[in-house]
Amino acid sequence: MKLKVDTLIINALVVTMDEGGRIMPGAAVAVDSGTILEIGDSRDMSARYEAGATIDASNAIVMPGLINTHSHLATAMFRGAAEDMALEPWLRAAWAREKAMVDRETVALSSRLAMLELMMGGVTCAVDMYWYPEATAAAAQKAGFRLAAGPVFIAGDDLPDGLSLSGRERFAAEFLDRFSGDPLIVSMLMPHSTLTDSPELLSRVKRLAEGYGVMVNLHSAETLAERSEVLARHGKTPIRLLRDLGFLDGRTLLAHCVHVDDEEIALLAGGSAGGGAAVSHNPMSNLKLASGIAPLAKMADAGVRLSLGTDGALSGNDLDMWLAMRLCAVLQKCENRDATLFKAETVVRMATIEAARAIGLGDKIGSLEAGKRADIIIIDLDAPHLTPLYDIYAQLLYAAGREDVATVLIDGRIVMRDRKPTTIDCRESIDALKTLAARA
Repeated sequence: MKLKVDTLIINALVVTMDEGGRIMPGAAVAVDSGTILEIGDSRDMSARYEAGATIDASNAIVMPGLINTHSHLATAMFRGAAEDMALEPWLRAAWAREKAMVDRETVALSSRLAMLELMMGGVTCAVDMYWYPEATAAAAQKAGFRLAAGPVFIAGDDLPDGLSLSGRERFAAEFLDRFSGDPLIVSMLMPHSTLTDSPELLSRVKRLAEGYGVMVNLHSAETLAERSEVLARHGKTPIRLLRDLGFLDGRTLLAHCVHVDDEEIALLAGGSAGGGAAVSHNPMSNLKLASGIAPLAKMADAGVRLSLGTDGALSGNDLDMWLAMRLCAVLQKCENRDATLFKAETVVRMATIEAARAIGLGDKIGSLEAGKRADIIIIDLDAPHLTPLYDIYAQLLYAAGREDVATVLIDGRIVMRDRKPTTIDCRESIDALKTLAARA
Protein backbone atom coordinates (compact mmCIF):
# COMPACT_ATOMS: atom_id res chain seq x y z
CA MET A 1 0.00 0.00 0.00
CA LYS A 2 1.29 3.47 -0.89
CA LEU A 3 1.97 6.06 1.78
CA LYS A 4 -0.43 8.99 1.57
CA VAL A 5 1.00 12.51 1.50
CA ASP A 6 -0.42 15.94 0.81
CA THR A 7 1.86 16.86 -2.09
CA LEU A 8 4.40 15.10 -4.29
CA ILE A 9 6.63 17.12 -6.60
CA ILE A 10 8.11 14.82 -9.27
CA ASN A 11 10.66 14.87 -12.13
CA ALA A 12 12.45 17.85 -10.63
CA LEU A 13 15.94 19.26 -10.72
CA VAL A 14 16.18 19.77 -6.96
CA VAL A 15 18.62 22.39 -5.68
CA THR A 16 18.63 21.67 -1.95
CA MET A 17 20.86 24.49 -0.62
CA ASP A 18 21.79 22.09 2.18
CA GLU A 19 25.21 21.97 3.83
CA GLY A 20 26.60 19.71 1.12
CA GLY A 21 25.07 21.73 -1.69
CA ARG A 22 23.32 18.69 -3.15
CA ILE A 23 21.80 19.03 -6.60
CA MET A 24 19.48 16.16 -7.47
CA PRO A 25 18.24 15.68 -11.07
CA GLY A 26 15.19 13.50 -11.66
CA ALA A 27 14.15 13.87 -8.04
CA ALA A 28 10.91 14.06 -6.11
CA VAL A 29 9.93 15.90 -2.93
CA ALA A 30 7.24 14.47 -0.65
CA VAL A 31 5.39 16.93 1.59
CA ASP A 32 2.89 16.19 4.32
CA SER A 33 1.42 18.35 7.09
CA GLY A 34 3.69 21.20 6.04
CA THR A 35 6.87 19.14 6.43
CA ILE A 36 9.31 17.77 3.86
CA LEU A 37 9.19 14.01 4.42
CA GLU A 38 11.69 12.84 1.83
CA ILE A 39 13.70 13.87 -1.21
CA GLY A 40 14.78 11.10 -3.54
CA ASP A 41 14.56 9.43 -6.92
CA SER A 42 11.35 10.40 -8.67
CA ARG A 43 10.50 6.92 -9.96
CA ASP A 44 11.04 5.27 -6.59
CA MET A 45 9.04 7.87 -4.71
CA SER A 46 6.20 7.87 -7.24
CA ALA A 47 5.89 4.13 -6.62
CA ARG A 48 5.80 4.57 -2.82
CA TYR A 49 3.67 7.69 -2.31
CA GLU A 50 0.08 8.57 -3.13
CA ALA A 51 -0.42 12.33 -3.13
CA GLY A 52 -3.43 14.55 -2.76
CA ALA A 53 -1.72 16.88 -5.24
CA THR A 54 1.01 15.88 -7.68
CA ILE A 55 3.12 18.55 -9.35
CA ASP A 56 5.15 17.57 -12.39
CA ALA A 57 8.31 19.70 -12.31
CA SER A 58 9.81 18.44 -15.55
CA ASN A 59 12.24 21.01 -16.99
CA ALA A 60 12.11 23.00 -13.76
CA ILE A 61 14.26 23.78 -10.75
CA VAL A 62 12.80 23.04 -7.32
CA MET A 63 14.52 24.98 -4.55
CA PRO A 64 13.82 26.60 -1.18
CA GLY A 65 11.86 29.83 -1.26
CA LEU A 66 13.74 33.11 -1.10
CA ILE A 67 13.86 35.00 2.20
CA ASN A 68 13.73 38.80 2.25
CA THR A 69 15.45 39.89 5.46
CA HIS A 70 14.51 43.59 5.35
CA SER A 71 11.28 45.17 4.20
CA HIS A 72 8.57 47.64 5.08
CA LEU A 73 5.71 45.85 3.33
CA ALA A 74 2.91 48.34 3.83
CA THR A 75 4.90 51.10 2.13
CA ALA A 76 3.64 49.55 -1.10
CA MET A 77 0.88 52.16 -0.70
CA PHE A 78 3.53 54.85 -1.28
CA ARG A 79 5.35 53.25 -4.20
CA GLY A 80 6.84 56.02 -6.37
CA ALA A 81 5.61 58.80 -4.08
CA ALA A 82 9.02 60.10 -2.89
CA GLU A 83 11.66 60.09 -5.60
CA ASP A 84 15.16 61.42 -6.23
CA MET A 85 16.03 62.23 -2.63
CA ALA A 86 18.83 61.31 -0.26
CA LEU A 87 17.85 59.30 2.80
CA GLU A 88 17.32 62.12 5.31
CA PRO A 89 14.89 64.26 3.22
CA TRP A 90 13.33 61.05 1.95
CA LEU A 91 12.61 60.01 5.54
CA ARG A 92 10.94 63.34 6.27
CA ALA A 93 8.73 62.96 3.19
CA ALA A 94 7.92 59.37 4.07
CA TRP A 95 6.98 60.20 7.66
CA ALA A 96 4.68 63.00 6.50
CA ARG A 97 2.80 60.61 4.20
CA GLU A 98 2.63 57.97 6.92
CA LYS A 99 1.08 60.43 9.35
CA ALA A 100 -1.63 61.23 6.82
CA MET A 101 -2.48 57.74 5.56
CA VAL A 102 -1.32 54.95 7.86
CA ASP A 103 -3.82 53.05 10.00
CA ARG A 104 -4.66 49.39 10.60
CA GLU A 105 -6.85 49.15 7.52
CA THR A 106 -4.37 50.73 5.11
CA VAL A 107 -1.53 48.64 6.52
CA ALA A 108 -3.55 45.45 6.05
CA LEU A 109 -4.47 46.33 2.46
CA SER A 110 -1.00 47.44 1.47
CA SER A 111 0.88 44.60 3.15
CA ARG A 112 -1.46 42.10 1.47
CA LEU A 113 -0.49 43.48 -1.95
CA ALA A 114 3.19 43.38 -0.98
CA MET A 115 2.89 39.74 0.09
CA LEU A 116 1.26 38.94 -3.23
CA GLU A 117 4.18 40.58 -5.03
CA LEU A 118 6.66 38.67 -2.90
CA MET A 119 4.99 35.28 -3.32
CA MET A 120 4.69 35.75 -7.08
CA GLY A 121 8.42 36.49 -7.06
CA GLY A 122 9.35 33.32 -5.19
CA VAL A 123 9.71 34.85 -1.71
CA THR A 124 8.24 32.66 1.01
CA CYS A 125 9.34 34.62 4.08
CA ALA A 126 10.06 38.27 4.85
CA VAL A 127 11.21 40.36 7.78
CA ASP A 128 8.90 43.35 8.06
CA MET A 129 9.32 46.51 10.14
CA TYR A 130 6.28 48.74 10.12
CA TRP A 131 3.43 50.26 12.09
CA TYR A 132 0.49 48.09 13.12
CA PRO A 133 2.41 44.80 12.84
CA GLU A 134 -0.63 42.95 14.16
CA ALA A 135 -2.50 43.93 10.97
CA THR A 136 0.35 42.70 8.78
CA ALA A 137 0.63 39.48 10.77
CA ALA A 138 -3.10 38.83 10.41
CA ALA A 139 -2.83 39.41 6.66
CA ALA A 140 0.10 36.97 6.52
CA GLN A 141 -1.89 34.32 8.36
CA LYS A 142 -4.73 34.61 5.84
CA ALA A 143 -2.32 34.56 2.89
CA GLY A 144 -0.31 31.63 4.21
CA PHE A 145 2.84 33.77 4.14
CA ARG A 146 5.73 33.34 6.57
CA LEU A 147 6.46 36.64 8.30
CA ALA A 148 8.94 37.92 10.86
CA ALA A 149 7.44 41.05 12.40
CA GLY A 150 6.88 42.88 15.64
CA PRO A 151 6.36 46.18 17.41
CA VAL A 152 8.29 49.23 16.19
CA PHE A 153 10.08 51.43 18.72
CA ILE A 154 10.95 54.96 17.69
CA ALA A 155 11.32 58.10 19.79
CA GLY A 156 8.50 60.63 19.56
CA ASP A 157 4.96 61.32 20.63
CA ASP A 158 3.28 62.15 17.32
CA LEU A 159 3.65 58.79 15.59
CA PRO A 160 1.26 57.03 13.18
CA ASP A 161 0.05 54.46 15.71
CA GLY A 162 -0.52 57.08 18.42
CA LEU A 163 1.16 55.03 21.16
CA SER A 164 3.14 56.51 24.03
CA LEU A 165 6.32 54.76 25.12
CA SER A 166 4.55 52.98 27.98
CA GLY A 167 1.69 52.08 25.65
CA ARG A 168 4.19 50.79 23.11
CA GLU A 169 5.80 48.51 25.69
CA ARG A 170 2.39 47.14 26.72
CA PHE A 171 1.48 46.57 23.08
CA ALA A 172 4.82 44.79 22.50
CA ALA A 173 4.10 42.36 25.32
CA GLU A 174 0.60 41.75 23.95
CA PHE A 175 1.97 41.12 20.42
CA LEU A 176 4.63 38.71 21.65
CA ASP A 177 2.10 36.79 23.72
CA ARG A 178 -0.46 36.70 20.90
CA PHE A 179 1.85 35.27 18.26
CA SER A 180 3.98 33.04 20.44
CA GLY A 181 4.21 29.63 18.81
CA ASP A 182 2.38 30.69 15.65
CA PRO A 183 3.43 28.43 12.74
CA LEU A 184 3.85 31.36 10.32
CA ILE A 185 4.55 34.45 12.43
CA VAL A 186 8.04 34.91 13.87
CA SER A 187 8.05 37.60 16.53
CA MET A 188 10.85 40.16 16.72
CA LEU A 189 11.23 43.59 18.29
CA MET A 190 11.88 46.46 15.89
CA PRO A 191 13.66 49.53 17.31
CA HIS A 192 14.22 51.84 14.35
CA SER A 193 17.88 52.84 14.76
CA THR A 194 20.51 54.42 16.99
CA LEU A 195 19.73 57.70 15.18
CA THR A 196 16.07 57.83 16.19
CA ASP A 197 16.16 55.92 19.50
CA SER A 198 18.07 56.89 22.63
CA PRO A 199 20.42 54.45 24.34
CA GLU A 200 17.92 54.26 27.20
CA LEU A 201 15.09 53.26 24.85
CA LEU A 202 17.29 50.74 23.05
CA SER A 203 18.28 49.20 26.39
CA ARG A 204 14.63 48.83 27.38
CA VAL A 205 13.86 47.12 24.07
CA LYS A 206 16.81 44.78 24.49
CA ARG A 207 15.69 43.76 27.98
CA LEU A 208 12.18 43.07 26.68
CA ALA A 209 13.57 40.96 23.82
CA GLU A 210 15.71 38.95 26.22
CA GLY A 211 12.75 38.39 28.50
CA TYR A 212 10.74 36.89 25.65
CA GLY A 213 13.66 35.18 23.92
CA VAL A 214 13.14 36.95 20.59
CA MET A 215 15.50 38.62 18.15
CA VAL A 216 15.87 42.35 17.55
CA ASN A 217 15.93 43.99 14.12
CA LEU A 218 17.02 47.58 13.43
CA HIS A 219 18.65 49.85 10.86
CA SER A 220 22.31 50.71 11.35
CA ALA A 221 25.10 52.64 9.64
CA GLU A 222 23.01 53.31 6.54
CA THR A 223 24.43 56.75 5.66
CA LEU A 224 27.44 58.90 6.47
CA ALA A 225 25.10 61.55 7.88
CA GLU A 226 23.63 59.00 10.31
CA ARG A 227 27.09 57.82 11.37
CA SER A 228 28.28 61.40 11.94
CA GLU A 229 25.21 62.44 13.93
CA VAL A 230 25.25 59.38 16.18
CA LEU A 231 28.98 59.89 16.78
CA ALA A 232 28.45 63.56 17.64
CA ARG A 233 25.51 62.80 19.93
CA HIS A 234 26.89 59.78 21.79
CA GLY A 235 30.64 59.81 21.15
CA LYS A 236 30.33 56.43 19.45
CA THR A 237 29.48 55.19 15.98
CA PRO A 238 26.24 53.19 15.57
CA ILE A 239 27.94 49.78 15.66
CA ARG A 240 30.09 50.62 18.67
CA LEU A 241 27.07 52.01 20.49
CA LEU A 242 25.14 48.80 19.79
CA ARG A 243 28.08 46.79 21.10
CA ASP A 244 28.12 48.73 24.34
CA LEU A 245 24.37 48.28 24.72
CA GLY A 246 24.68 44.50 24.37
CA PHE A 247 23.12 44.11 20.94
CA LEU A 248 26.04 42.27 19.32
CA ASP A 249 25.21 39.00 21.02
CA GLY A 250 24.13 36.89 18.05
CA ARG A 251 20.44 37.77 18.50
CA THR A 252 20.33 40.91 16.36
CA LEU A 253 19.68 41.53 12.66
CA LEU A 254 21.02 44.82 11.30
CA ALA A 255 19.81 46.34 8.05
CA HIS A 256 22.30 48.06 5.74
CA CYS A 257 25.69 48.49 7.54
CA VAL A 258 26.98 50.51 4.59
CA HIS A 259 29.40 52.70 6.55
CA VAL A 260 31.41 50.47 8.85
CA ASP A 261 35.17 50.36 9.46
CA ASP A 262 37.38 47.32 9.90
CA GLU A 263 37.01 47.22 13.68
CA GLU A 264 33.25 47.41 13.39
CA ILE A 265 33.26 44.58 10.85
CA ALA A 266 35.16 42.46 13.37
CA LEU A 267 32.54 43.34 15.99
CA LEU A 268 29.75 42.28 13.61
CA ALA A 269 31.54 38.98 12.97
CA GLY A 270 31.73 38.30 16.69
CA GLY A 271 35.24 36.85 16.70
CA SER A 272 36.24 33.67 18.48
CA ALA A 273 33.88 34.45 21.33
CA GLY A 274 30.89 34.21 18.99
CA GLY A 275 28.00 36.65 18.99
CA GLY A 276 28.13 39.53 16.56
CA ALA A 277 25.12 40.36 14.42
CA ALA A 278 23.62 39.26 11.15
CA VAL A 279 23.46 41.84 8.36
CA SER A 280 20.77 42.40 5.75
CA HIS A 281 22.29 43.93 2.63
CA ASN A 282 19.86 46.06 0.62
CA PRO A 283 21.71 47.08 -2.55
CA MET A 284 18.78 48.57 -4.47
CA SER A 285 17.69 51.10 -1.85
CA ASN A 286 21.31 51.87 -0.92
CA LEU A 287 22.03 52.75 -4.54
CA LYS A 288 18.79 54.63 -5.20
CA LEU A 289 19.13 56.75 -2.05
CA ALA A 290 22.86 57.25 -2.78
CA SER A 291 23.69 55.84 0.65
CA GLY A 292 26.73 53.97 -0.66
CA ILE A 293 27.97 50.45 -1.33
CA ALA A 294 28.43 48.26 1.73
CA PRO A 295 31.88 46.64 2.19
CA LEU A 296 30.40 43.18 1.82
CA ALA A 297 33.61 41.53 0.65
CA LYS A 298 35.35 42.54 3.88
CA MET A 299 32.37 41.38 5.89
CA ALA A 300 32.37 38.01 4.16
CA ASP A 301 36.10 37.58 4.77
CA ALA A 302 35.59 38.39 8.45
CA GLY A 303 32.77 35.87 8.81
CA VAL A 304 29.84 38.22 9.20
CA ARG A 305 26.51 36.44 8.63
CA LEU A 306 25.13 38.01 5.44
CA SER A 307 21.65 38.02 3.94
CA LEU A 308 19.69 40.12 1.46
CA GLY A 309 16.68 42.41 1.50
CA THR A 310 14.74 44.70 -0.78
CA ASP A 311 13.83 47.42 1.73
CA GLY A 312 10.38 48.92 1.23
CA ALA A 313 8.60 49.82 -2.00
CA LEU A 314 8.85 53.49 -1.03
CA SER A 315 12.65 53.44 -1.23
CA GLY A 316 13.38 50.60 -3.69
CA ASN A 317 10.05 50.70 -5.56
CA ASP A 318 9.68 46.94 -5.90
CA LEU A 319 10.25 43.84 -3.81
CA ASP A 320 12.35 41.90 -6.31
CA MET A 321 14.78 39.59 -4.53
CA TRP A 322 16.24 38.38 -7.84
CA LEU A 323 17.36 41.96 -8.52
CA ALA A 324 18.78 42.21 -5.00
CA MET A 325 20.82 39.05 -5.58
CA ARG A 326 22.14 40.21 -8.93
CA LEU A 327 23.06 43.67 -7.69
CA CYS A 328 24.84 42.17 -4.69
CA ALA A 329 27.10 40.09 -6.88
CA VAL A 330 27.96 42.59 -9.59
CA LEU A 331 28.46 45.53 -7.23
CA GLN A 332 30.97 43.66 -5.11
CA LYS A 333 32.85 42.34 -8.13
CA CYS A 334 33.11 45.82 -9.66
CA GLU A 335 33.73 47.74 -6.43
CA ASN A 336 36.62 45.43 -5.53
CA ARG A 337 37.86 44.93 -9.10
CA ASP A 338 37.71 41.19 -8.55
CA ALA A 339 35.42 39.04 -10.70
CA THR A 340 35.97 36.01 -8.45
CA LEU A 341 34.11 37.52 -5.49
CA PHE A 342 30.58 36.51 -4.53
CA LYS A 343 30.22 33.45 -6.66
CA ALA A 344 26.70 32.59 -7.76
CA GLU A 345 26.16 29.82 -5.21
CA THR A 346 27.28 32.12 -2.40
CA VAL A 347 24.72 34.76 -3.31
CA VAL A 348 21.87 32.27 -3.75
CA ARG A 349 22.74 30.91 -0.30
CA MET A 350 22.52 34.46 1.08
CA ALA A 351 18.90 34.56 -0.09
CA THR A 352 18.00 31.11 1.24
CA ILE A 353 19.80 29.16 3.98
CA GLU A 354 22.01 32.02 5.21
CA ALA A 355 18.96 34.27 5.40
CA ALA A 356 17.14 31.62 7.42
CA ARG A 357 20.06 31.44 9.84
CA ALA A 358 20.17 35.25 10.08
CA ILE A 359 16.61 35.30 11.44
CA GLY A 360 17.02 32.28 13.70
CA LEU A 361 15.15 29.83 11.46
CA GLY A 362 18.02 27.86 9.96
CA ASP A 363 16.72 24.65 11.49
CA LYS A 364 13.26 25.13 9.94
CA ILE A 365 13.56 26.73 6.50
CA GLY A 366 16.12 27.89 3.93
CA SER A 367 17.04 24.50 2.50
CA LEU A 368 15.20 21.45 1.24
CA GLU A 369 15.85 18.67 3.76
CA ALA A 370 13.71 16.02 5.38
CA GLY A 371 12.16 17.38 8.55
CA LYS A 372 12.19 21.03 7.52
CA ARG A 373 9.10 23.08 6.75
CA ALA A 374 8.05 22.93 3.12
CA ASP A 375 8.79 26.44 1.83
CA ILE A 376 9.44 25.54 -1.81
CA ILE A 377 9.47 27.32 -5.15
CA ILE A 378 9.47 25.89 -8.67
CA ILE A 379 11.36 27.76 -11.40
CA ASP A 380 10.20 27.05 -14.96
CA LEU A 381 13.27 26.59 -17.19
CA ASP A 382 11.29 26.47 -20.44
CA ALA A 383 12.23 30.00 -21.55
CA PRO A 384 14.69 31.45 -24.09
CA HIS A 385 16.63 33.36 -21.43
CA LEU A 386 17.11 30.18 -19.39
CA THR A 387 18.37 28.02 -22.29
CA PRO A 388 20.83 26.26 -22.33
CA LEU A 389 21.68 25.29 -18.76
CA TYR A 390 25.36 24.85 -17.86
CA ASP A 391 25.74 26.32 -14.36
CA ILE A 392 22.59 26.09 -12.23
CA TYR A 393 23.57 28.75 -9.71
CA ALA A 394 24.70 31.18 -12.41
CA GLN A 395 21.40 30.63 -14.20
CA LEU A 396 19.48 31.42 -11.03
CA LEU A 397 21.53 34.51 -10.24
CA TYR A 398 22.15 36.11 -13.61
CA ALA A 399 19.34 34.91 -15.87
CA ALA A 400 16.28 33.88 -13.85
CA GLY A 401 13.75 36.36 -12.56
CA ARG A 402 10.53 36.51 -10.62
CA GLU A 403 8.50 35.97 -13.78
CA ASP A 404 10.01 32.47 -13.99
CA VAL A 405 8.52 31.38 -10.65
CA ALA A 406 5.69 29.01 -11.56
CA THR A 407 4.59 27.48 -8.25
CA VAL A 408 5.11 28.34 -4.59
CA LEU A 409 4.49 26.35 -1.41
CA ILE A 410 4.71 27.87 2.05
CA ASP A 411 4.52 25.57 5.06
CA GLY A 412 3.33 22.89 2.62
CA ARG A 413 0.41 24.95 1.34
CA ILE A 414 0.28 25.75 -2.38
CA VAL A 415 -0.07 29.54 -2.41
CA MET A 416 0.59 29.88 -6.15
CA ARG A 417 0.32 27.27 -8.89
CA ASP A 418 1.14 27.86 -12.55
CA ARG A 419 1.44 31.63 -11.85
CA LYS A 420 -2.03 31.76 -10.31
CA PRO A 421 -2.14 32.84 -6.63
CA THR A 422 -4.46 30.69 -4.57
CA THR A 423 -4.66 32.54 -1.24
CA ILE A 424 -4.85 36.22 -2.28
CA ASP A 425 -7.23 37.65 -4.86
CA CYS A 426 -4.89 39.48 -7.22
CA ARG A 427 -7.52 41.70 -8.86
CA GLU A 428 -9.13 42.67 -5.58
CA SER A 429 -5.78 43.54 -4.01
CA ILE A 430 -4.71 45.72 -6.93
CA ASP A 431 -8.04 47.53 -7.06
CA ALA A 432 -7.98 48.15 -3.30
CA LEU A 433 -4.55 49.79 -3.49
CA LYS A 434 -5.58 51.93 -6.46
CA THR A 435 -8.53 53.19 -4.44
CA LEU A 436 -6.28 53.85 -1.45
CA ALA A 437 -3.71 55.72 -3.53
CA ALA A 438 -6.44 57.98 -4.92
CA ARG A 439 -6.88 59.36 -1.40
CA ALA A 440 -3.27 60.55 -1.22
